[in-house]
Amino acid sequence: MEPNNMYEQEIDLKDLMFAVLYKWKPIIAVAILIGALLGGYKLITTYKAQNDAEVVEKANADYQKEVELFEKNQETGEREIENLTESIEKQQEYLEDSLLMNMSPYDVWEAKTVLFIKTDYVIMPGMDYQNVNYISTVLQAYRTSLTNLEFLKSVSKKVGMDERYLEELITITVDGNLLTLQARADKKTTVEKIMKELRNGIDDAQPRILDSIGEHTISEISESVGSLVDLALSDTQKSQNDRLVSLNNSLDQKKTELDEMEEPKPASSPKVSALKSGIKYGVLGGVLGAFMVVFFVCVFFLMSDKLYSAKDLRSRYRLKVLGTLPVIGRKKANPIDAWLRRLEGRVDPKSADTEYSLIAANVKNYADHIRSLLIVGTAADEAISAVAEKLGALIPELQIVRGGNMLQETEALAKLAASEGVILVEQCGRSTNSGVAAELEKTTDLQKPIVGCIVFE
Repeated sequence: MEPNNMYEQEIDLKDLMFAVLYKWKPIIAVAILIGALLGGYKLITTYKAQNDAEVVEKANADYQKEVELFEKNQETGEREIENLTESIEKQQEYLEDSLLMNMSPYDVWEAKTVLFIKTDYVIMPGMDYQNVNYISTVLQAYRTSLTNLEFLKSVSKKVGMDERYLEELITITVDGNLLTLQARADKKTTVEKIMKELRNGIDDAQPRILDSIGEHTISEISESVGSLVDLALSDTQKSQNDRLVSLNNSLDQKKTELDEMEEPKPASSPKVSALKSGIKYGVLGGVLGAFMVVFFVCVFFLMSDKLYSAKDLRSRYRLKVLGTLPVIGRKKANPIDAWLRRLEGRVDPKSADTEYSLIAANVKNYADHIRSLLIVGTAADEAISAVAEKLGALIPELQIVRGGNMLQETEALAKLAASEGVILVEQCGRSTNSGVAAELEKTTDLQKPIVGCIVFE
């Protein structure tokens, strides 16, 4: 079998992972050591810094400021919630009780009366002195009489409506000598009743205005009552409903902000602060220490020429792996290492006899016409001797010869020249890839077939 010189090494992430996991003891040890050193250093320095009188005084002063700010913000938030709640109640009441908010914009009853008010004012041509024109004062006096609270209360009792909601149904406008009275409602009878009270208000106010301001006359120009569509009312109603939604949203937001406010905590004692800081940096140091060990294990794994597993021989040199055996004299693994070996698929030491039987069967299958096999390799001497002895007992029809390490022993090379076939015995963690390549080169030069290899893991 010729060595595969064109082989390009690939990193097996599974092997790399298990190589790291097998080093759990140094990983934990270094993590604890560095964590203890870094955490202890930080604990001592923090305690000294926090125990300083000026630092303690400043921390207490800062805490007091935070408490005052928290209480102020909390008080402001509670006051805002109270104001919003009150505004929402008033807005809900307004939307429920206001006649204007509950009227249909497509069926609004409107009563309108236009009055002409005339005074004795005349312009005297050519005269420097003119009489005072008090028509605007008269109009404003009538307007004030119809919109004052006392008048609205008297009208509200007669029409059965709160003065707040009555006021938004009445519109009094003045223009030149014209006084326009306008009232709206959801029913014809209601709007007529309101307009009647407005006319009565004009009649009641006329004597007072005549005495206090001056002579004038009132003439009715037009009067109308009818139903109309008012799209502006629809917009007004929508804006008032939107205002209620906006108030509720603001209330929810303020409640959330108030609930999320966290009361400041008093400054920790120097011991507590130092302990927290020490634990924090201890954990950080532990992670750093573990990372350092993992890093060096990975570098060593990538740089090492040592054989890691039997599949390396199969993939790199295309050698038949006749079987794998536990390393002779290996100490009993602790539960964690034993579990890792089972997880990785390593051979169980208890199954050595079974493995030898399987190896013997594979040798018979692959040996063909070969009658003399040389057992050589770079594994430990006791491992090579054990293989030769076991196979000699299991395959008596073949001549099994122990050869040793042919890279170091001249006797092994002499036996190689006299043998008909070769079985390589390698050991993970001891044998090297370069050593296996040298063995393959020597067997190829002598044209000796390699039946396969046996690997101690």
